[in-house]
Amino acid sequence: MPYNRFAFFVLLVLALLCGLGCDRSDQRNEAIDRLLVVTSFFPLYDFARVLGGDDFDVVCLTPPGGDPHSMDVSPRMAKTVADAQLVILLGFGLDSWVKKLCDSEFQEHVSIASLGLTPRKVEATALSEFSLSTKGHDQSKTVPEIADVDPHVWLDPILAQHIVERIADELISIGPQHRESVLERRRAFLGQLEELHNEFETKLKNVTRREVVTFHGAFAYLFTRYQLDTVGVVEHFPGDEPSAMYLRQLVDLMRTLGMRVIFAEPQLPDRPAQVIAWEIGGRVERLDPCETILPNAPHATYLERQRANIETLGRVLKEP
Repeated sequence: MPYNRFAFFVLLVLALLCGLGCDRSDQRNEAIDRLLVVTSFFPLYDFARVLGGDDFDVVCLTPPGGDPHSMDVSPRMAKTVADAQLVILLGFGLDSWVKKLCDSEFQEHVSIASLGLTPRKVEATALSEFSLSTKGHDQSKTVPEIADVDPHVWLDPILAQHIVERIADELISIGPQHRESVLERRRAFLGQLEELHNEFETKLKNVTRREVVTFHGAFAYLFTRYQLDTVGVVEHFPGDEPSAMYLRQLVDLMRTLGMRVIFAEPQLPDRPAQVIAWEIGGRVERLDPCETILPNAPHATYLERQRANIETLGRVLKEP
């Protein structure tokens, strides 16, 4: 009798172990079966993971807090790109480092999400380094930057819909077996982006002022959509430090306009903005360009981050 109980116990343990092994094997096979989609930076990553659901394995090459304009490529990144069934870039020169990586790894399945969109030139604001005399500036540096393309199309919810449709088409092309589920998620997501557009319009329709000063020249598409006016930026391009003369004139302009808020970004140091805020007797608020995964909020979605922008703009621009 004890022997029978012992044999039964052994068989039960073996059955459980076999079941666990099968579960793990199934999980591994499921992960292997999912198509690998590599995206260059946060908004494309967020759009693709919403559209792909559990049917696709979506990876973002730019790590939390990283700069999507330029990254140091690692062997791990190269292997990820080489193994992908699809690599999605924005284009407009923002993520050209990923295109070079695709070329070096002979990755042919590359999609440019901005195709079909008309880019804006990086324009001079009411006050910008571009609109000042070139005295004291490196003319060879300034002229090419004026002709540069502004890549920040994803911040406009209407243009974001175009990007979402392109990504959905690409997912269907590599995974036609998931067509219906991708189309269903696309319909839902496009509806959410339309709601976001309506929220921006409603919240910003009757604001007290429409002049804005930002740290980074990232918001032209968004502000143009909702009739806001960028009168100055601290940096048109990341790392493009302004001159002391420019900062003095920016402070003078903000004082003249009675502006008490300068907008910094959540993922960038805000010391220059804090200095300007002190000079104008005001404060720093934050607008999110949604360029990178936030280290302190890695699971925050594009929609959540844009709604935070709506709240901030609506609150600040209604102040006297």
